[in-house]
Amino acid sequence: MARFGNAHRAGSTTRAINPTPIAAACALLLWGAAAQAQAQTQPTDAAPAQVVVTGIRGSIESSIAIKKESDSIVESITAEDIGKLPDQSIAESIARLPGLSAQRVAGRAQVISLRGLAPDFGVTLLNGREQTSTSNDRSAEFDQYPSELLSGVVVYKTPDANMTAAGLSGTIDLRTVRPLDRKGRTVAFNVRGEHNSNGELNSGWSNKGKRMSVSYIDQYLNNTFGLAIGYAHLDTPGQQKEYKSWWWGNNNKLPAGNEDVIALKGAEVTSTSRKQVRDGLMAVLDWKPSRDLRSTLDLYYSQFDQEEIMRGMMWNSADTVTYRNPRIETIGGTRLLTGGTLVGMEPIARNDYNERRDEMGALGWNTRLRLNDRWAVDGDLSYSTAKRRETTSETYAGLGPAGSGATDDNFQFQIPVGAGLPQFTPSKDFTNPGIIRLTDVGGWGHDATMHHPRVEDRLGAAKLNVRGELDGWFSNVQAGLSYSKRDKSHEDVSQTYWLKNNRALTTVPADIIGPTTSLAWAGIPGVLSFDPRAALDRFYDKRPVDTDVAQQDWAVSEKQALGYLRLGIDTDLGDVGLRGNLGVQYVHVNQEGQGKAVSGNLVTPLRDEHSYHDVLPSLNLNFDFGNYLHDTYLRFGAAKTVARPRMSDMRAGVGAGVDATTRMWNGGGGNPKLEPWRANSFDLSLEHYMGKGSYVSAAWFFKDLKSYIYNQQRPFDFSAFPNSSAVIPISNIGTINQPANGQGGFVRGVELAGSLQFGSLWQPLDGFGVQASLSGTESSISPNGPGATEKLPGLSGVVRNITLFYEKSGFSARVAQRYRSAFRGEVTGLFAQRAFSEILAEDQVDIQLGYEFQSGPWKNLGFLLQVNNLGNEPYQTRQGSPFASGAYAPERYTTYGRQVLFGVNYKL
Repeated sequence: MARFGNAHRAGSTTRAINPTPIAAACALLLWGAAAQAQAQTQPTDAAPAQVVVTGIRGSIESSIAIKKESDSIVESITAEDIGKLPDQSIAESIARLPGLSAQRVAGRAQVISLRGLAPDFGVTLLNGREQTSTSNDRSAEFDQYPSELLSGVVVYKTPDANMTAAGLSGTIDLRTVRPLDRKGRTVAFNVRGEHNSNGELNSGWSNKGKRMSVSYIDQYLNNTFGLAIGYAHLDTPGQQKEYKSWWWGNNNKLPAGNEDVIALKGAEVTSTSRKQVRDGLMAVLDWKPSRDLRSTLDLYYSQFDQEEIMRGMMWNSADTVTYRNPRIETIGGTRLLTGGTLVGMEPIARNDYNERRDEMGALGWNTRLRLNDRWAVDGDLSYSTAKRRETTSETYAGLGPAGSGATDDNFQFQIPVGAGLPQFTPSKDFTNPGIIRLTDVGGWGHDATMHHPRVEDRLGAAKLNVRGELDGWFSNVQAGLSYSKRDKSHEDVSQTYWLKNNRALTTVPADIIGPTTSLAWAGIPGVLSFDPRAALDRFYDKRPVDTDVAQQDWAVSEKQALGYLRLGIDTDLGDVGLRGNLGVQYVHVNQEGQGKAVSGNLVTPLRDEHSYHDVLPSLNLNFDFGNYLHDTYLRFGAAKTVARPRMSDMRAGVGAGVDATTRMWNGGGGNPKLEPWRANSFDLSLEHYMGKGSYVSAAWFFKDLKSYIYNQQRPFDFSAFPNSSAVIPISNIGTINQPANGQGGFVRGVELAGSLQFGSLWQPLDGFGVQASLSGTESSISPNGPGATEKLPGLSGVVRNITLFYEKSGFSARVAQRYRSAFRGEVTGLFAQRAFSEILAEDQVDIQLGYEFQSGPWKNLGFLLQVNNLGNEPYQTRQGSPFASGAYAPERYTTYGRQVLFGVNYKL
């Protein structure tokens, strides 16, 4: 029998890796310490005293134990204690794991990329069950999950055949506590106050917030019934300063000889304030009347309400604008207009109000019955639901309607070509309601807009698993069946408004005007601020619903049936222990897409369906070289993996028309016949453990994607489409631009990681430690098809994390740095539609200081000070396409402020 004993079995191109000196030093320290620490952790005949380690060190030791004992290649986080995961959100905690990175949205870490692949390629589970999402597609928005309600997270980098929901890039399993796995009653309270350093950017929108949580865990009936209940409340402010450029062009009215000069043709400067309130509930009922039967019921609910007010100024430098005193700089061979005075400007004062409500719920019931000493069966039922309700509105004000001659003729500007904020200086007073009035300044054909995106997502699943113990090379066998059905829908009602009295220029009355919103941080003294909701109710008339967004109304249904067979491995190969598993899945999927055919003002329903199947083998091997080097393992994984298509791409909606010249149909839309991304994945990981709290590892992975989904021009039958024009088409067969399976490529990378508690090297350093990881990833995939130059979305060539910590005698301290290099990210674009942006490198530092009484009447009372985003790291993007010379220009520069939290923790 193998030496593993009763070990737990758990179910575009960037090339350079350029670590900072601190990262390199930490890596060398970790690897160099291995031999010395190894000598100190050799087993001896003396029985060590039992010491219970809690807090930061206990969390690290528990996480390392999960990584060490898993059959698959995994990363793990465990809470220091119930309700005490260390970061502001679970997304930030996950992003500190090797090979994972977070993208900020509205200042919050929200979506996660695994191993250089966009969030669409991963799967998120809660207690092993796939979850729905409030996003437009499958990817989870992790700020919906309060970290206080989770006991830990396990990230599977290699799949296992008994995982009926797994991602191509990896699988993130969020876990809640199991009360019967605990001993004794626990009641925990956490309260924190929050302050945002950007201040109150809009009057009446506070920069102060709070968060609190309470958790209760207990066992009853002679430890046969367990109960866990948790509640978490978050009320956090958002204060955002943002500059954004629109587009660049050389059609400028400059003196002769400057025809090649590129100038900014539009920009905006805005101050946004947010109120974000989230309430989360968790409950677990755990029943184990005998050693042969255990039944667990999990419940989870989260409601996240967000309101925001955005006020600012924007402008479009149309052909009528001229320049005085131009300042021209040559950047990368391109001549850019970076300063001067704009003449004939028509700036737009914006007052926008947006609100959003997200609701998520999950219910899971698992029952395991041991039939005898060798065989057991378990069944699992689950249901997950997610809803999003959103309203976004825009109002416009300025000196006068577009083309009326009401302009600012002395609008000065200075634009940085690197990091930093521009400076704009208008000559008019844009806080004066006597000259700034409601009107269509931009000439957009409407005076205000409102959008109402709606998302609903429902997923039900059932699974049956049989497990039997075997003798010999294969230690056990598992076989199972699962069935799931998922239905997701999206709709968007787009409403435009005209001002009353035939779109008359309208003065904003004093009763809805508020204190001026300052934009002095970008050079603009202020902008007229008013209540946009009151203005819409009083001064505007609704226009007919816009049919241009009808393609955004869609529904997708998926039915998946899956069967699997898995053999567990636990044996010896000479002096080398071998543990792992070999398995195969058969997956059959039926999918249906619904949408709308839009031709001019004619809208008709569409639907289409498709089915496919996959055979997915997987292999995980863990070689124990303990006879040669204590606690050293070499892991190998190979599998065929899939990621189901984006659900918005699977819509049946198409917009089309007949070209008057060619008399041919053409259009664009979704594709209900999409099949998954498919890949052959290979992983190798070398891990060396030095006691409970220290380890080093080096991993390599290679994912060979057999296909990639990107937009392609294809033949299409338009027979079902209404023809809104008088042109009679030559044929009903035309061309369509739609997502389709096409040429793939590879993603590959290396990951170095480790943890070291310095006390294992030198006793006076007991309590100090470090965790560090460094990942480098590259890809050959052209995400927009062969020959395209865009980067693979979500891929950062270098991801680096370093955490230095101290914990002893009740005192604790933690300094964490999280870095990811520049990447192409998915963002929310115009009219809340999917867009991409070149997001520049981010380097965020967080600190945490705490003290907890260890004895006496105040025992288990702790105080905590946290500062997140210590350096107020900006969110920066650059234009998506370079100039002819290859140079880029800044696109967006946003700061969210640093968050300072002070709080109290107490456990009974």
